[in-house]
Amino acid sequence: MKPPRGARVLVRAIRNYIAHQSANAAGSLAFSGVLAMFPLLILLSAAAAFLGEPGDAAALAVRVLDFAPQAVQDVMKPAVHEVLARRNQALLAIGLLATLWTASSGMQATRSALNRAYGVEHGLSFWKARIKVTIFTVVVGTGVLVAFSSVVVMPYVWQWLSAHAEAGEQTVRLYNAVRYGIAFAVLTGLYALLYGLLPDVRQRFLTVLPGAVVGAAMWVAAAAGLSYAFRTVGKLALLYGSFAGVVATLVFLYASAVTLIFGAEINGVLREE
Repeated sequence: MKPPRGARVLVRAIRNYIAHQSANAAGSLAFSGVLAMFPLLILLSAAAAFLGEPGDAAALAVRVLDFAPQAVQDVMKPAVHEVLARRNQALLAIGLLATLWTASSGMQATRSALNRAYGVEHGLSFWKARIKVTIFTVVVGTGVLVAFSSVVVMPYVWQWLSAHAEAGEQTVRLYNAVRYGIAFAVLTGLYALLYGLLPDVRQRFLTVLPGAVVGAAMWVAAAAGLSYAFRTVGKLALLYGSFAGVVATLVFLYASAVTLIFGAEINGVLREE
């Protein structure tokens, strides 16, 4: 008897993930994400100074980090505030292209990983690819911050929950369920956008949605699991000392990259079938 189609797709996706050496690609993507994160944040902060209040980008970045494990928040939030507090608008204007180039490096790594998952051997030329990922960096970066901006959404949701639910542990669980539910919905849309437009192969939205759903679900599970595991970060400090928070951050970014690439592997298998 044949195994269910879903199980066959999952097994093939795991095989392809190993064959494509996607674990190495996830590590490269996590490293590129660290390098690109702060230049992108500075760039968006400069844009916020023209479109709204200068502190908007920092507030939104902090709200995005609220979805990360506490150990990651403890490392990243002070760094975000320090970088944005010291930014020099004149220097940023002069080095805008360099800043954008650095910020798009993470997106370039993502494109390469997705191309490998989809079996694309010969993609765009270097400059065409660079222009593509630069545009994507600005659009997706802005979209992520706006979409995750519980600065706008979550206070009203939390106010409604507080008014209609009893205080206590049950309310906290309900709040976390809504919070991760919003993260799942946003990431599904974001992953679908990346899968559909970033690789050098034409696709339709419906063909990339299965992998987007799987990848987003894996991310939510990874975020919740790591949040629980990192509560014992004191034990991690026995191995890494003061670098425990940095290690936790890299592990979280690596797990996030794995979910993104594995979702693309799911779509790659479905595309082959």
